[in-house]
Amino acid sequence: MTNYLTSLESLAGRMGVRIRTAPTPASCWGVYDRRHKLITMRPKLARFQYDSTLAHELGHAINGHHGHNPKTEHMADRWAAKYLLNFDQVLDHASINGDLNSLAASLEVMPWVLEAFKETLTPNQKLIVSERLCEQNVA
Repeated sequence: MTNYLTSLESLAGRMGVRIRTAPTPASCWGVYDRRHKLITMRPKLARFQYDSTLAHELGHAINGHHGHNPKTEHMADRWAAKYLLNFDQVLDHASINGDLNSLAASLEVMPWVLEAFKETLTPNQKLIVSERLCEQNVA
């Protein structure tokens, strides 16, 4: 797999966004502060939590979000999903995983990243992935 962390950190650097590890509000694994161009990541996250969250927070930075609301959270989720995943990769992993949680684990992303990615697929692509997952449930 691609080293997403290196490319995410490189992208942040090119954007002038700093990344630090420090305590975050209780319900947040990461926070983007647009005014200071700073992403704060919660300490001790597992690698897939960290990568998924960092990609999400960079989605906020790329889109120039200020604060958060359902629309901006959804946009950041979709940006993270498109950055971390591609259709062929998802399809390959769907061939060996029987459910969405197993598929997300195999892809080393949080399940919400996979859910957001599904929203970016065409109806035909969604059908193909669903069929692959169903084949594994039958096997």
